[in-house]
Amino acid sequence: MLQIGIAVSTQYDDTVMQNVEAHELGLRSAILNRIGSFTEDQIKGEAGRNMLTESLKEVLNKELEELEGFGGIEIVHFTSFVLQ
Repeated sequence: MLQIGIAVSTQYDDTVMQNVEAHELGLRSAILNRIGSFTEDQIKGEAGRNMLTESLKEVLNKELEELEGFGGIEIVHFTSFVLQ
């Protein structure tokens, strides 16, 4: 079981965060689909968590680019991370 909390950051204007909020449900779905492609062994340890954050950033920016024409998410942060 994996339970995470995430936050995203950007240096761009508030439009990026407004786009994230406006498309929250679709972005959640994209996140869950991407997380489901990882095995437990792949996300163990710091290197695995870093790989997961980069992958989440990629999928979020891709989704936002398709919906709004611009991604803008620079960093995905884990606010909580429980792997059992």
